[in-house]
Amino acid sequence: MDKLVLYQKLNDFADWFFPIVDRFPRAEKWALCSQIKNSVYRLMRLVIRAQKSKEKLKWLYETDIELEILRSLGRHAHSRKFLSHKKYETLSKMLSEIGKILGGLIKASQKGIRP
Repeated sequence: MDKLVLYQKLNDFADWFFPIVDRFPRAEKWALCSQIKNSVYRLMRLVIRAQKSKEKLKWLYETDIELEILRSLGRHAHSRKFLSHKKYETLSKMLSEIGKILGGLIKASQKGIRP
């Protein structure tokens, strides 16, 4: 059940963030913009893999790593002034919420509880 919530949160995040990323400077379209979008798409794929795999914990850890990469890309966009402070704050809150859900799934998987 939580994996479905996690996937929906990622979709909501993409729906909110991709239009913002699309307004980044043209010089960043093939660098930072594509890295951010690819990271979000990879997160979605990893959540699906975790849901469908017998090795859930492995894929949840991979998802956690990718989430940290996305946080890093967001910080970089903010430091380059492509994101306002308010948008960066919203981005951080959304990624934090996704991280909390993911952390709960990892803990449940470690204990052998089926999430």
